[in-house]
Amino acid sequence: MIICLPNGTVVHHINANYFLDITSMKPEDVESSIFSFSTNFEDPSTATYLQFLKEGLQRAKPYLQT
Repeated sequence: MIICLPNGTVVHHINANYFLDITSMKPEDVESSIFSFSTNFEDPSTATYLQFLKEGLQRAKPYLQT
């Protein structure tokens, strides 16, 4: 999965196999704070994808400021 700007600049990416691996783990087994599980969602895939999108938005900010 990638997040890119309209000009094609990739600002964030994650390998689909890694995403599936990390979402199949128990929350206490996940060491990475980037893909920690949110308490608002019970589904690990949804929580991890939401965190991925938030991280992508943070990384895109420098490119979007004029």
